Amino acid sequence: MEDSTDIQNFCTNYGFYQEYAVNQQLQEMNKQQEEMNVHAAHYAGQLSLGKIKLNDLETGSDVDEVPFLSPAPFELLRNNPRSRKNTEGVTVRDVNGGANVHQKLSATQIMRLAGERFIQFSSNKFININNLLHPYGSAFSDLSPEDNQDVELAQILLAAAEKVSDQQYDRARKFLSQCQLLASNTGNPVQRAVFYFAQALGERIDRETGKLMPKICTETDELNSICVASRFHASYVALHQEVPFTQIVHFTGIQAILESVATKPKVHLIDFLIRTGVQWASLIQAAAERKDNPIEHMKITVIESVNKERVIETGKSLESFANSLNFPFSFKIIFLPDRNQLTEDHFDIKPDEGVVIHAAFFLRAMICVPNCLETAMRVVRRLQPSLMVVSEVEANLNSPLFVNRFIDSLFYYSALFDCLEDVMKRDDQHRMTLEVSYGGGIRNIVGNDGEERVIRSVNLDVWRSFFRRFGMEEVKLSNTCLYQANLIIQQFACRSSCSVDVNGGSFMVSWKGTPIYSTSAWKFH
Repeated sequence: MEDSTDIQNFCTNYGFYQEYAVNQQLQEMNKQQEEMNVHAAHYAGQLSLGKIKLNDLETGSDVDEVPFLSPAPFELLRNNPRSRKNTEGVTVRDVNGGANVHQKLSATQIMRLAGERFIQFSSNKFININNLLHPYGSAFSDLSPEDNQDVELAQILLAAAEKVSDQQYDRARKFLSQCQLLASNTGNPVQRAVFYFAQALGERIDRETGKLMPKICTETDELNSICVASRFHASYVALHQEVPFTQIVHFTGIQAILESVATKPKVHLIDFLIRTGVQWASLIQAAAERKDNPIEHMKITVIESVNKERVIETGKSLESFANSLNFPFSFKIIFLPDRNQLTEDHFDIKPDEGVVIHAAFFLRAMICVPNCLETAMRVVRRLQPSLMVVSEVEANLNSPLFVNRFIDSLFYYSALFDCLEDVMKRDDQHRMTLEVSYGGGIRNIVGNDGEERVIRSVNLDVWRSFFRRFGMEEVKLSNTCLYQANLIIQQFACRSSCSVDVNGGSFMVSWKGTPIYSTSAWKFH
């Protein structure tokens, strides 16, 4: 059973306070984070030696040694000042025919205010719904009626999660019944997010009380889910046309790869998870146009575990495109249903080739199968690539503690629901499809534990510690990469809500200050 210190204490320590309380706590939290970084480095080392598993890490912290109220799950809030700053710089809307103008808050801001309000009414041991629905003070006087209702709804969700954490399932169900009355999968982004999170909490209760039998998922299950999301599914194509997240990740990687092989006559790109492969057409075109040190031959080798036929078609398309440019190109597939069988002998590496590795949203799929993750990293080390480009979900969704995982996923997915609200109509079928997909992720993260929980991710700092243990060092992404990323953003109508932030030598792609993806580059010492 988890520590009885529950969600209200989490909220109290990580940014739900009024601004003065945050400032008072910041110094102490920084001290705690330094301790957490030491733990992260230590455990990443243990992981690479095979002594512990990545899914035993609490996003870079030791669950047994670090207090329950650790800052690791709230890096998104504490270390991203834009999240807090954006609360002041929200758009405005007229809700009373011009008589009054209220702030329009994002879904993430609503969740933060709900946490603040939850603390206000959680000083008593017992909470009732009437208290949660009763407005207080002037903190919400500038909110529209809709935003106030959303804060109340999110607050009830937090109360339900707290009771689930305390294994008070009957009381949790009462809060969830209120969520079901007020939330909707066709409403505003907060209502939609609460709808899916309440659904996940309900499933968790059913599992804990024996009403829902567990299903053990495998690496193939996770890779299958990733491949479904990455194909030319109409809904994802529609999203990519409206939001630049994927384009930024792809073109930043392409630019970094081109820079790393600028003097190499032959290039061998190894793609750990090709998805659609459409981005490599841009790489081929850029390589074909290189005048200084022209490329004599480019080879792409793909590792595939699920859908060989799809990748074969991708290869044919890329070869056809390369032929249209008279560019020397070859494509190879390594089909391995069991990725733990991967060895460096699978790759036909030539001495004069510049080897680069691309791992986009691949490593997180390996977190639930640590043996495969370590096998992949051992192979990478033996291949000694000139560069390895890694793109990942920038969220801590791997804590073994339910409360940590719930809060982190609530903020991350709230940003995604908010994004869809801004770029798609509420009755858009593509939006509904995407949100059902998000709901599946939420159910797995919130409703499952152990081997059943296959949707996992950790943040960039954890990956940094992990890669460094294998003798890798971070390569700073160039100003050209940053310029291109910002140029891409400017081509989209949602440009004011998207940003690329530099973190160390890497980039974070954010929505209204909440990190969504990270892209980093690595090489061996």
